[in-house]
Amino acid sequence: MKKSKFIICLVALLVVSMQSFAQNRDRNNGRSGRDSISREEIMAKRNTFLTERMELTVKETAIFIPLENELFMKRMQIGRECNRFERELHNKKEKTEEDYKKLLRCKEDVKEKRDKLDKEYLEKFKKILTAEKIWKYQNADRDFFDDFSRDRR
Repeated sequence: MKKSKFIICLVALLVVSMQSFAQNRDRNNGRSGRDSISREEIMAKRNTFLTERMELTVKETAIFIPLENELFMKRMQIGRECNRFERELHNKKEKTEEDYKKLLRCKEDVKEKRDKLDKEYLEKFKKILTAEKIWKYQNADRDFFDDFSRDRR
Protein backbone atom coordinates (compact mmCIF):
# COMPACT_ATOMS: atom_id res chain seq x y z
CA MET A 1 0.00 0.00 0.00
CA LYS A 2 2.79 2.45 0.92
CA LYS A 3 4.67 1.55 -2.24
CA SER A 4 1.66 2.27 -4.45
CA LYS A 5 1.03 5.64 -2.74
CA PHE A 6 4.68 6.53 -3.25
CA ILE A 7 4.47 5.61 -6.94
CA ILE A 8 1.25 7.59 -7.33
CA CYS A 9 2.81 10.68 -5.74
CA LEU A 10 5.92 10.27 -7.86
CA VAL A 11 3.88 10.05 -11.07
CA ALA A 12 1.79 13.06 -10.04
CA LEU A 13 4.89 15.15 -9.29
CA LEU A 14 6.49 14.09 -12.56
CA VAL A 15 3.41 15.12 -14.54
CA VAL A 16 3.23 18.50 -12.82
CA SER A 17 6.93 19.12 -13.36
CA MET A 18 6.69 18.31 -17.06
CA GLN A 19 3.67 20.55 -17.53
CA SER A 20 5.25 23.39 -15.57
CA PHE A 21 8.43 23.16 -17.60
CA ALA A 22 6.44 23.35 -20.83
CA GLN A 23 4.36 26.28 -19.58
CA ASN A 24 7.37 28.22 -18.34
CA ARG A 25 9.14 27.67 -21.65
CA ASP A 26 6.12 28.88 -23.63
CA ARG A 27 5.09 31.70 -21.31
CA ASN A 28 6.86 34.91 -20.57
CA ASN A 29 4.20 37.27 -19.31
CA GLY A 30 6.20 39.13 -16.72
CA ARG A 31 5.58 36.87 -13.75
CA SER A 32 8.48 35.89 -11.59
CA GLY A 33 9.69 32.32 -11.30
CA ARG A 34 8.44 32.25 -7.73
CA ASP A 35 4.81 32.53 -8.88
CA SER A 36 5.17 29.50 -11.10
CA ILE A 37 6.85 27.53 -8.30
CA SER A 38 3.94 28.16 -5.97
CA ARG A 39 1.56 27.09 -8.73
CA GLU A 40 3.61 23.91 -9.17
CA GLU A 41 3.43 23.21 -5.47
CA ILE A 42 -0.32 23.73 -5.45
CA MET A 43 -0.76 21.46 -8.46
CA ALA A 44 1.42 18.75 -6.88
CA LYS A 45 -0.57 18.93 -3.62
CA ARG A 46 -3.82 18.88 -5.55
CA ASN A 47 -2.77 15.91 -7.65
CA THR A 48 -1.74 13.98 -4.54
CA PHE A 49 -4.97 14.94 -2.79
CA LEU A 50 -7.11 13.84 -5.75
CA THR A 51 -5.19 10.60 -6.21
CA GLU A 52 -5.61 9.61 -2.57
CA ARG A 53 -9.23 10.69 -2.23
CA MET A 54 -10.22 8.97 -5.46
CA GLU A 55 -8.27 5.84 -4.54
CA LEU A 56 -6.73 5.70 -8.00
CA THR A 57 -4.56 2.83 -9.14
CA VAL A 58 -1.11 3.59 -10.53
CA LYS A 59 -2.41 3.01 -14.06
CA GLU A 60 -5.46 5.27 -13.52
CA THR A 61 -3.22 7.96 -12.03
CA ALA A 62 -0.86 7.87 -14.99
CA ILE A 63 -3.77 8.45 -17.39
CA PHE A 64 -6.14 10.60 -15.33
CA ILE A 65 -3.82 13.17 -13.70
CA PRO A 66 -2.33 14.55 -16.95
CA LEU A 67 -5.83 14.75 -18.45
CA GLU A 68 -7.22 16.47 -15.36
CA ASN A 69 -4.29 18.92 -15.28
CA GLU A 70 -4.99 19.73 -18.92
CA LEU A 71 -8.62 20.47 -18.05
CA PHE A 72 -7.55 22.59 -15.09
CA MET A 73 -5.19 24.70 -17.22
CA LYS A 74 -7.80 25.15 -19.97
CA ARG A 75 -10.38 26.26 -17.39
CA MET A 76 -7.92 28.83 -16.03
CA GLN A 77 -7.10 30.07 -19.53
CA ILE A 78 -10.79 30.57 -20.31
CA GLY A 79 -11.21 32.90 -17.34
CA ARG A 80 -8.01 34.93 -17.67
CA GLU A 81 -9.34 37.74 -19.84
CA CYS A 82 -12.42 38.13 -17.70
CA ASN A 83 -10.34 38.15 -14.51
CA ARG A 84 -8.06 40.80 -16.00
CA PHE A 85 -11.06 42.97 -16.90
CA GLU A 86 -12.48 42.54 -13.39
CA ARG A 87 -9.18 43.69 -11.83
CA GLU A 88 -9.10 46.70 -14.15
CA LEU A 89 -12.67 47.56 -13.23
CA HIS A 90 -11.89 47.20 -9.54
CA ASN A 91 -9.03 49.71 -9.89
CA LYS A 92 -11.00 52.08 -12.10
CA LYS A 93 -12.10 55.23 -10.28
CA GLU A 94 -15.29 55.90 -12.21
CA LYS A 95 -17.20 52.77 -13.09
CA THR A 96 -20.16 52.88 -15.43
CA GLU A 97 -23.22 50.69 -15.71
CA GLU A 98 -21.87 49.59 -19.09
CA ASP A 99 -18.65 48.41 -17.42
CA TYR A 100 -20.64 46.22 -15.07
CA LYS A 101 -22.80 44.90 -17.91
CA LYS A 102 -19.66 43.99 -19.84
CA LEU A 103 -18.27 42.20 -16.80
CA LEU A 104 -21.49 40.23 -16.32
CA ARG A 105 -21.51 39.20 -20.00
CA CYS A 106 -17.90 38.15 -19.70
CA LYS A 107 -18.64 36.02 -16.63
CA GLU A 108 -21.62 34.40 -18.35
CA ASP A 109 -19.45 33.54 -21.36
CA VAL A 110 -16.77 32.06 -19.11
CA LYS A 111 -19.32 29.93 -17.30
CA GLU A 112 -20.77 28.64 -20.57
CA LYS A 113 -17.33 27.83 -21.98
CA ARG A 114 -16.25 26.10 -18.77
CA ASP A 115 -19.46 24.08 -18.62
CA LYS A 116 -18.92 22.94 -22.21
CA LEU A 117 -15.30 22.05 -21.43
CA ASP A 118 -16.32 20.16 -18.26
CA LYS A 119 -18.83 18.14 -20.25
CA GLU A 120 -16.22 17.32 -22.88
CA TYR A 121 -13.73 16.11 -20.25
CA LEU A 122 -16.38 14.20 -18.33
CA GLU A 123 -16.80 12.05 -21.44
CA LYS A 124 -13.04 11.49 -21.51
CA PHE A 125 -13.01 10.62 -17.79
CA LYS A 126 -15.81 8.09 -18.31
CA LYS A 127 -13.53 6.15 -20.64
CA ILE A 128 -10.88 5.64 -17.95
CA LEU A 129 -12.69 5.81 -14.59
CA THR A 130 -15.74 4.29 -12.96
CA ALA A 131 -18.71 6.52 -12.19
CA GLU A 132 -17.89 6.18 -8.50
CA LYS A 133 -14.35 7.51 -9.00
CA ILE A 134 -15.63 10.39 -11.10
CA TRP A 135 -18.04 11.24 -8.28
CA LYS A 136 -15.14 11.04 -5.80
CA TYR A 137 -13.13 13.32 -8.10
CA GLN A 138 -15.84 15.95 -8.20
CA ASN A 139 -16.14 15.95 -4.42
CA ALA A 140 -12.39 15.85 -3.84
CA ASP A 141 -11.81 18.73 -6.26
CA ARG A 142 -14.35 20.88 -4.44
CA ASP A 143 -12.95 19.85 -1.03
CA PHE A 144 -9.39 20.69 -2.06
CA PHE A 145 -10.28 24.22 -3.09
CA ASP A 146 -12.46 24.72 0.00
CA ASP A 147 -9.52 23.66 2.18
CA PHE A 148 -7.08 25.73 0.12
CA SER A 149 -9.26 28.85 0.37
CA ARG A 150 -9.73 28.36 4.09
CA ASP A 151 -5.98 27.93 4.64
CA ARG A 152 -5.17 31.11 2.68
CA ARG A 153 -7.42 33.24 4.90
